[in-house]
Amino acid sequence: MLLPTQPRCGQLTLPNTHMAVYDLNRLPYAEQLRWRAQRCTTHATATAVPDLALTSWKPFDPLLHAEHLRTELPTPEPPSTGLHEASRE
Repeated sequence: MLLPTQPRCGQLTLPNTHMAVYDLNRLPYAEQLRWRAQRCTTHATATAVPDLALTSWKPFDPLLHAEHLRTELPTPEPPSTGLHEASRE
């Protein structure tokens, strides 16, 4: 979803007026937790199995990480036909 980046309560203003963000609010709570814990759907319920890799979330600062801001939503890719480019010729 696109969210406005106008300052609130003394915050600094960002250069763009909107920022694309993942909206997890419509997902079931268990799925939100899975996303935040960075677990795949296969291992999300395997509580007895330890993670082999640490999660890689870093605190996001829009002023320090401005190169990662997106001001438009991604366009969906067309459905795949399952054919390789070479086989279409």
